[in-house]
Amino acid sequence: MIEKPEVADEAPPELPDSRFTRHGSWGLSRNTLRSVDISNPDRLIFPEQGITKADVAAYYERVGESLLPFVAGRALTVERYPKGISEKGFMQKNAPDHYPESLIERHEVPKDDGGTTVYPVIDSVEGILFFANLGVITFHVPPSRVDDWANPDWIIWDLDPPEGRVDLVREAARTLNEALLERGIHTQPMTSGSKGYHLRATVASSDGWEAAALVARGIAALAAEGNPHLMTIEFRKSERGERVFVDWLRNAPYSTSVAPWSLRARDGAPVATPISWEELDEVAPDDVRLPDAVERIGGVPWKGMTPVDLTQAAPEVEGQLAHAGIALEPFDRFRS
Repeated sequence: MIEKPEVADEAPPELPDSRFTRHGSWGLSRNTLRSVDISNPDRLIFPEQGITKADVAAYYERVGESLLPFVAGRALTVERYPKGISEKGFMQKNAPDHYPESLIERHEVPKDDGGTTVYPVIDSVEGILFFANLGVITFHVPPSRVDDWANPDWIIWDLDPPEGRVDLVREAARTLNEALLERGIHTQPMTSGSKGYHLRATVASSDGWEAAALVARGIAALAAEGNPHLMTIEFRKSERGERVFVDWLRNAPYSTSVAPWSLRARDGAPVATPISWEELDEVAPDDVRLPDAVERIGGVPWKGMTPVDLTQAAPEVEGQLAHAGIALEPFDRFRS
């Protein structure tokens, strides 16, 4: 069984290659990182920036101890671009038999239509680097660990704006945060590395998936009801108009969201990066790039934040929905 990793307060170790800096070359002085061999190190992964496979691996070695608490012990879905982002990539959920047992554990989950998905599970920076060598750019993770699958330990609201409307998504983030704070729920924002922001709250006492989904969807619905010009929980893009979609669907079994400190497969090598609320007006969703993210490592996001007690929050939100006359109908995103 993979144990939950400790989160260290101290800054991570210095880079082994002094050239790996924001203002210098992204070259790597060796092709082996923490005993993991990096094949084809000179292959361009982000061609416009000249960022190679070796650079991506070196980045993940540098941020590995900060990334690890968010990926270790979870059923991973990885986004692979073996030939770089200029070629088509793919999502991978299954761990083939040839993956080394010393780095990769397996978590088997039955499918509704028969068969199983065998998710990879890691517990070390070496595991992260193993995937970096396979051309993995982004790590996607569910909100619960495989050893406590029924109880999520975080809740996420993913804010998805119309194309180019950073102003709207900032306003929506602040407005949703106010709605959350009114209910005693504290969050920290994260740039998605794409169009929007994620608001994440940690969970202390959990009443299972249904309680997490009720809190996530219920507060999103209440905030949207109070701000119908700004945000919506309408899944169909055609029905959203010029509004921010508050995506609460990341809070279901084996639903995933991008892990903090993950690179995104977009031009510029943006990174999903935890930021402070004070930075929201300064840092756009795709502003933090690979060199900038390296400079931000050292803090412990979400540490010290008051966690949500779902056993208390869920009944409160349910009562508020009833008072507002909002009924949450059963929802299946694959049939909507």
